[in-house]
Amino acid sequence: MSSSSSRNRLRLYKETIAFGSPSVIPCDHCFLNGHDCIVMEGSYRLRCAECVKRGRKCVNLSWESLDRTREEYRKKVEKDEEELAVILARLMRNKKILRQAEERARKKALCLQSEMEESGEFVEDEDVDCPAADATVGLSPAVWSSLDFINNAIDPSGVVPGGTALEAGGSS
Repeated sequence: MSSSSSRNRLRLYKETIAFGSPSVIPCDHCFLNGHDCIVMEGSYRLRCAECVKRGRKCVNLSWESLDRTREEYRKKVEKDEEELAVILARLMRNKKILRQAEERARKKALCLQSEMEESGEFVEDEDVDCPAADATVGLSPAVWSSLDFINNAIDPSGVVPGGTALEAGGSS
C-alpha cells in the first residue's frame, strides 16, 4: 500500500469526523465493533469514517443505500424478466411447431397405411405381438451356413466337422 493512499484515507477520515454526522443506522463494521458510524451527509458513496480509515467497503444500511440497491436490482429483475419472456415465447413457438409436425407425421403415416391396405401391400398378421416368430426369415446365407456348420459339428449322427462320415464299425 502506498503512503499517498494512506494519507488520502486519513485525510478523508478526518474530514468525515469533522463534518459528518452520526448515522441513524450504523454500518455492519461499526455495529459489530460498537463504534459511532459517522458519515458525510449528501455523499454519494456513503462510506463511514471507520470504513474509510480501514480502506474497506462500508455496508451501510441507510435509506439512500437501500434505495439504490433496490433500484439497481429492480432494473436487473426487469431485464431478466424481458429475457425470460423472449425465451418463453421462443419455447412456446417451438413446441407449437413440434406439435404440428408430429400431427402431420401421424396423418401422413395413417394415409400411407390406408393406401397400402387399398393396394394390398399391407397385410396385418396375427403374430404382430410376437416379433420373434419371424426372426429366422431375415438371416443371410452366410449365417445359415454358419448355423449348418455348428449343427454338423455337434450332430451325433457321426458326421465329423471335416465333412467325412465315420464308418459304423469304428476305426480300421
